[in-house]
Amino acid sequence: MQMTQPRPDAPFLVVLNAGSGRAETDLRCSTIRDVLEGAGRRCHVEVVHDASGLGAAAERMAARAREENGILVAAGGDGTLNTVAHEAVRAGCPFGVLPQGTFNYFGRTHRIPEDLRDAVHALLRARVRPVQIGKVNDRIFLVNASVGLYPKLLEEREHDKQQYGRSRVVALLSAVKTALGRHRNLRITLELDGHPRRLRTPTLFVGNNRL
Repeated sequence: MQMTQPRPDAPFLVVLNAGSGRAETDLRCSTIRDVLEGAGRRCHVEVVHDASGLGAAAERMAARAREENGILVAAGGDGTLNTVAHEAVRAGCPFGVLPQGTFNYFGRTHRIPEDLRDAVHALLRARVRPVQIGKVNDRIFLVNASVGLYPKLLEEREHDKQQYGRSRVVALLSAVKTALGRHRNLRITLELDGHPRRLRTPTLFVGNNRL
């Protein structure tokens, strides 16, 4: 598939999900700006402190990327990437990734460095290429989509990470705690090869990532 490459001076419009203390967020912003501006590239970093405002910020930056023939970039975890990717697809603009989450499944699959400075340098060298996306109810997802127990697990994980710190150990212990707790089964009807199939299950999980 032939992909149109952005022009060499295309600006970067970065949506950064803070998700941590102010000092760390300021360091991330300065790192992104230092590398991009040091390479002679224009950039704007939009910091989102409240997750409820992430979608609106991504929509604004996607519109700006389209108007300026720029590159929309998501800096955060896989959930942030989903939200920003959705707006990139809607706007029809190139999409870049700076993995800054706990597991970074999308970034690891596409061999994007987790170190922020290295990831920004990789962004400067990158070429546009297609990736597989999923869609449910007209919403884009890159890694997975789910209902039931799994999204509850993610919600509890975020709560525990705010209390005990952002680490994979905290994330795994939080998942075990939630999985062993009480939860209800869902009644789900799926259509498979044209035939309905009825299930009772605690969660429905659709994966779009080999990890």
